[in-house]
Amino acid sequence: MCRYLQGTMQHFFSRNSLLWKGTTTVWAAIAFLWVFISWIEPGRSAAYKKFETVLVKRDFGFIRYDQNELQFFGKMEKWNSLFEKMDRLVFDGEGKISVLHIGGSHVQGGALTDRMRSNFSQLTLGTEGERGFFFPYKLAGTNSPKTIHCKWTGKWKGHRSSVSDDSSMWGMSGITATTTDSLSSVELSVFNNDSAAYSFNKVRFYFQGSENMILRPDTNLTTIEKSFFPECGYMEWSFSPSVTTLKFDVVRTDRLPGFFTFQGVYLGNENAGITYNSIGVNGAGTYSYLRCNLFEEQLYTLRPDMIILGIGVNDANVSVNDFDRSGYEARYDSLIQQFLRVNPHTCFMFITNNDTYFQKRYPNKNALQVREAMQHLAKKYNGAVYDLFGIMGGLGSIDSWVGSGLAAKDRVHFTKLGYELQADMMYEAVSKSFGDYLEKKYSN
Repeated sequence: MCRYLQGTMQHFFSRNSLLWKGTTTVWAAIAFLWVFISWIEPGRSAAYKKFETVLVKRDFGFIRYDQNELQFFGKMEKWNSLFEKMDRLVFDGEGKISVLHIGGSHVQGGALTDRMRSNFSQLTLGTEGERGFFFPYKLAGTNSPKTIHCKWTGKWKGHRSSVSDDSSMWGMSGITATTTDSLSSVELSVFNNDSAAYSFNKVRFYFQGSENMILRPDTNLTTIEKSFFPECGYMEWSFSPSVTTLKFDVVRTDRLPGFFTFQGVYLGNENAGITYNSIGVNGAGTYSYLRCNLFEEQLYTLRPDMIILGIGVNDANVSVNDFDRSGYEARYDSLIQQFLRVNPHTCFMFITNNDTYFQKRYPNKNALQVREAMQHLAKKYNGAVYDLFGIMGGLGSIDSWVGSGLAAKDRVHFTKLGYELQADMMYEAVSKSFGDYLEKKYSN
């Protein structure tokens, strides 16, 4: 109980920029008092629902806040199982939950997923959990979340599965960085939104390479255990004590030509919590991840309990006459089959396309077909849909977002403020569904 109250107070007073203007302290105090007086076992849901209902400011008249919820299709068994795990984690501090968010440039940029990760960490009552899987994009010569710091030596060349002319040995990240140098090195550290470095004592490297290229840990690292799974393209290290910076070398053992292709990294620990993994590549569509030969094999290492699917903007970036909804849906279906083989109990949350312009000229009506396809897939796989397109205001609403400083002038991407608002609204929608589950469970 004390840990929950402490986490609630920290949440409200550290995130007061999200509370209603002019009444920050008042609303924080009300929220805290409500949680305190509601704290009995049947009151878990009431306390939690009060906790989340004041999260997002209602500042913009063009946003359909009344639609800010998850739309569930089909049976609820999988979702109820997920919410039961969240119940134990949130209120008892027990267990781990693996979330995977996959998409295109909205994910690669990091503003959206960093905020989502920060929001979900509030649920774990002071337990930060694992940082999880990511790719150090700067190593591949492309833009990176500001929370990922990467230094390196040697020459590295990046390849994206979203680029039709690129070819590489892609894993689940859909992006690689390759070196052929005789000696190169990489140094990584990752931070949360409060600029605190994540600590870890387990590392999983995802890579492919020739036999004469070896991965060598930093000499200051005391390795306890080391395992290699070449058929799936990854290696695991565990060590003590925990560190906040990962350093490793790639060494060629002879004078013959060789290569080392880096596919991503997972930073872990034993802490309970929610691990928010993110996979995103600029320009990626459903077709991009189907090019990744080790996608399913490496996905087994994450075994997500919940998968947030935001792939569709690039698939739909064609004229209305050229968009093939059945082909789009079939490609999505192929990806979903891989997810289900990894974890048959995973929950799917589809994010509809945001409103965009096609070639900066006019609103892209394909977003309507993408939404219908996602609703159909959600019905087929007992998933949920977060209708970002409708919540934004529908066709042409991107203009209002641009005018309010929430979206970029390209009318495809958001600003940092817009991504953070989207993350807060999605978190609130998930929180509402979790609260509904608690209310139903503890009111009986």
